[in-house]
Amino acid sequence: MRLLAAAALAALLVAPVRAQQLDLIGTVELPTIPRPGADEPRAEGSIGIPDVVGGSDVWAYTANDGSEYAIMGNVEGIAIVAVPSLEVVAQIPGPTKDAPFYWRDIKTYGSFAYISTEAYGPNEGLQVIDLRGLPHHAEEIAVVRGENDRLVSSHNLSIDTVTGYAYMLNSDGNGIVVVDLSDPIRPVDVAEVTVPDSHDVFARGDTLYVAEGRSPTFSMWDMTDKTAPALIGRVDVPQPGYVHNIWPTADGRHALTTEETVNKTVKVWDLSDADNPTLVGDWLGTSRLAHNVQIDGDYAFVSHYASGVYVLDISDIANPVEVARFDTHPDNDDAAFYGNWGVSLPSPGGYLYASDLEGTLTVLKWSPGVPNM
Repeated sequence: MRLLAAAALAALLVAPVRAQQLDLIGTVELPTIPRPGADEPRAEGSIGIPDVVGGSDVWAYTANDGSEYAIMGNVEGIAIVAVPSLEVVAQIPGPTKDAPFYWRDIKTYGSFAYISTEAYGPNEGLQVIDLRGLPHHAEEIAVVRGENDRLVSSHNLSIDTVTGYAYMLNSDGNGIVVVDLSDPIRPVDVAEVTVPDSHDVFARGDTLYVAEGRSPTFSMWDMTDKTAPALIGRVDVPQPGYVHNIWPTADGRHALTTEETVNKTVKVWDLSDADNPTLVGDWLGTSRLAHNVQIDGDYAFVSHYASGVYVLDISDIANPVEVARFDTHPDNDDAAFYGNWGVSLPSPGGYLYASDLEGTLTVLKWSPGVPNM
C-alpha cells in the first residue's frame, strides 16, 4: 500500500497542467474599411496584412450592477457590446485621420473608459467615456489634449487603479505622460517620464513598466513621486525584435514581454533582483508572431495574430505551457498580421473577448478546469 501511495503521489507531482476549454459564445462584426493599397501587388517577402482594417484593442468592463461588456476599437471609434447577448449598445465616434490601422487602446477606471489613439481629427486626444448610463447609453464627456497637445496621437495607455493615475504615451513616443484621475471626468496631465522610445506601458501600485520599442529595451520606474520618476532598472533584450509590450505578475517578481516580430518569442523575465533581471524562459505559438500578452494569476493570455488566442499556464513561470487556444483566423497560421489583435483578461463571468484586425469581436467562455488527476 505504501508503494502504491508513493506512486500515486509521484504521479500527481508530474501530472499535466490543468485542462482548459474555450467555448465560442458568438461573434460581432464591427465597422471596417478596405485597407488603402490593398489592391496593389505586395512586395515579395513582405509580411501579409489584411485587405480590410479597423479592428484594434479590446477591454472587459463590468458595471456596478454586474452586467458585462466588451469595449472594442474599430474604424469609427469604439463599440460597447453587451455580453452574452452580443448587442452593440453604443458606438462612440473617435478621430479617424492619418492612422491607417486605426489603433485605439482602451482602459477603464471606475465607471469611465479612457481611450487613446494615434488618429487625428474630431475628438483627438484622450477621450473620456461615461459608462454610468449602460445598458441604455454611454457618452463622451471630455477630451483631454494635454500640455502642448502631448496626448494627441498617443498609441497606448495604462491605468494604475491602485493610485488613480493613468500613464499615456506622448505624441512622439519618447515620453510617458502621467495623468491624474482623481477627478475622473477632468483628467489632468501632471508630469512626464522621459524614455528613449516606447510602445506600451503597464502601471500598478506606483511601479511603471515601459516596453521601449526600437531601443530595444524595457524599463521599470518608481513613480511614488510623480514629478521625480526614479529609474529602477533598464533591461536589454537579447537578439531583439521590436520590444512591444510588458506585463508583470501580481507579485512583480516576474514579467512577460512580446516583440511583435516573426520568430521572436514571448519572453519570461525574473525581476526579483532589480539590479540584475534575467531571462528565464520563453514560448511561441504556431504562427510565430505574437502580438500582446497579459497575465491573470497562473495564466497568461496571448493575442497571436493568425493563430488566434492562446491561454498559457505559467504556474511554473519559467516553462509556459499552452492549455487552450481559439483560432479566430482559421484560414491559415501564417507569420503575418492577420487575425487576433487583442484579448482581454477573463471577466467575472468567465468571458474572454478577442479582437481581430479585420473588425471581428469574438466572445469566448473560458473554463479553467480542474487538476488532471
